[in-house]
Amino acid sequence: MKSGVYLNDDMLAQVCKHNVTRFPYEIGRLAQDVAGGLVVTLPSEKDLRNPETGPLLKKYLAGRKGVDVENRMRILRLIENMTLGRNAVGYLTESMHGAGSPQAQRIQIQRQMQLGYKKGLARKLAGIPGDGEDPPENSEYFERVFKC
Repeated sequence: MKSGVYLNDDMLAQVCKHNVTRFPYEIGRLAQDVAGGLVVTLPSEKDLRNPETGPLLKKYLAGRKGVDVENRMRILRLIENMTLGRNAVGYLTESMHGAGSPQAQRIQIQRQMQLGYKKGLARKLAGIPGDGEDPPENSEYFERVFKC
């Protein structure tokens, strides 16, 4: 009788954690790319409210018709705070180290990746004669990982 306890595959868990740590940085990079240089050069709200500079900002920061300049500035400030500003400090660091440091993940992946076995399989599949050694038998591992 099976106990019902689930044991995850350590290798797949490390690979997943390693990929997840990169996504917030990639999302931030894409948001900055879409937003453009205004993320770091955007004038302040005080400038927008100033009777002298406000009309100029409304003229030159206008985008698509129907989109208010103030709303555009608010979105740009949100992107700034989430990717560069004070809010980025917490979530980016947590994303990077919350599941253990990426270097520790890479070490665990390297330990568990069975590189020699995979090289042997590649030689065998390519029909390259080896040194007479077959790849080590890992049927128990593959049965556990790929069990339906």
